[in-house]
Amino acid sequence: MVAHPRSLRDTLLRSYRLAHERLLTTAEALSPEQFIWSAGPSLHSVAWHLWHAARWDDVFASYLHKAVGQDPRTQVWEREALADRWSLGSGALGRRDTGTEMSDEAAEELRFPAPTEVIGYARHAFAYAEEAITLTPDDQLLAAPKVDPDGDTKLDNVLIYLEHLSRHLGMIEAIRGLQGVAG
Repeated sequence: MVAHPRSLRDTLLRSYRLAHERLLTTAEALSPEQFIWSAGPSLHSVAWHLWHAARWDDVFASYLHKAVGQDPRTQVWEREALADRWSLGSGALGRRDTGTEMSDEAAEELRFPAPTEVIGYARHAFAYAEEAITLTPDDQLLAAPKVDPDGDTKLDNVLIYLEHLSRHLGMIEAIRGLQGVAG
């Protein structure tokens, strides 16, 4: 049997799926109390880290869908009006309503809905990101958009977001360790 190398897109998709699966699995294994527990003002809850990771994947997926001209081009967050449904102040959730640049105090004050809701959103946002990667041809991954101020290619951005997922997975695993739960 001859092995065929994966395409660049398939390799990236494989890594994203693994990161997404790990984030979801670690979050699903927690009780509702463990899910919302915070170790202090700069070490937010698993709920916050999962939501934040999903928000940036959602933002990025929308960007890729627009770049390749495929619907849906609107974020899951916006399509499902989750800020309103969850009573989270849209526009008060940091840059692009993702939690980035929120003060620690504001992040600690967020009250998320039940874990199933947050995990459900993450699952949908992650699927949206995976779909966006699937739709992006290899040659477009290597092209730098004219509007990118840093000259980053789509591939650069895909890798930045993949690294972001891994950082928050590590934070979730650390929080679980503080709770006495195996990583």
